[in-house]
Amino acid sequence: MAKDRARAAAEAAVELAEEARERAEEAYRAAHSAVEDGLDEAHRYLKRQWKERPVAVAATTLGVGVLIGLILGSRR
Repeated sequence: MAKDRARAAAEAAVELAEEARERAEEAYRAAHSAVEDGLDEAHRYLKRQWKERPVAVAATTLGVGVLIGLILGSRR
């Protein structure tokens, strides 16, 4: 009797764990797809900006690089 209840409880736990794993995989795939879509969109935007305003993009990139350098350099 106790073995049957323990076996049933274990089987129920295995089923719950499998369902949780499947939901986690689905959530991971959705998040992965969203990140890929976002990166693709950002890449298209940056390419478009580079073609339309190359000097502004280069100056912005230089400015961001200088700021990062100053931040990292001040940690001595």
